[in-house]
Amino acid sequence: MASPIEAPGHESMTYPSIARVNDFWLEGFNHNASDQEYAEHIELCAPHIPYLVRASRQLTGRMVRYLVDQGVRQFIDLGSGIPTRRHVHEVAQERDAECTVVYVDFDPSVVADARDVLAGNDRVAYLAADIRDPESIFGAPERARLIDLSKPVGLLAIETLLYVSDSDNPAALIRSFVDRLAPGSYLGMTHCSENAELRSGLEIFSRMFGEPPDVALRGREEFEGFFAGLDIVEPGVVPVTLWNPLTEEDVGRNAHLAHMFAGMGRKS
Repeated sequence: MASPIEAPGHESMTYPSIARVNDFWLEGFNHNASDQEYAEHIELCAPHIPYLVRASRQLTGRMVRYLVDQGVRQFIDLGSGIPTRRHVHEVAQERDAECTVVYVDFDPSVVADARDVLAGNDRVAYLAADIRDPESIFGAPERARLIDLSKPVGLLAIETLLYVSDSDNPAALIRSFVDRLAPGSYLGMTHCSENAELRSGLEIFSRMFGEPPDVALRGREEFEGFFAGLDIVEPGVVPVTLWNPLTEEDVGRNAHLAHMFAGMGRKS
């Protein structure tokens, strides 16, 4: 859930880290005072965002459990952020200790901390790679060690495309990942939609604090298009809390008003 930011020295490097801001909202321990201040600025302008981040993490757990129940035992998580607070490997390996996970992010400070978190777990790797360069991910020795591309893979992009601009052609990018996966693989994604409430929050942030987080909001139909060629898993593309909720807490209040959509597709 972090943006595919550039390595140090590139103009697009921005801090605080979105991954650490999310960690603050998830009540984790991998953030600092600067991240907290930035998070609080966002909350002031768009109070619903922390709720969506927490709902998204719960959704990730439901998707992972669903995939393990379908027989998937290997996962690639794009734009992973910090792998704590019930992230992919925790949920998957709780279900089956043999599950393998490759996390991918390009924030060097996040990668360093993430590798510390995962130390001692030889069935998980954390790649320092740009998701806009699939070759670097699929060609990595860690991927080759942990992910057998002849078998089904659970590919996750949770909030990730929010930080991929239209100029990077996110639909083609997703296809380039899916095309490398075996039949029986799955793609699970979430995305914030274009909506007046969030746009207003970004404008308020700009007036009060300067440049807001650089995000690409997309409507539901455009998001659905990223699943082209895949068999959509029930209940389809729906608000994030309505994707196979297990409890009333998963659904929350006014679930239909959540401006984040979730969906999963299966490769035949």
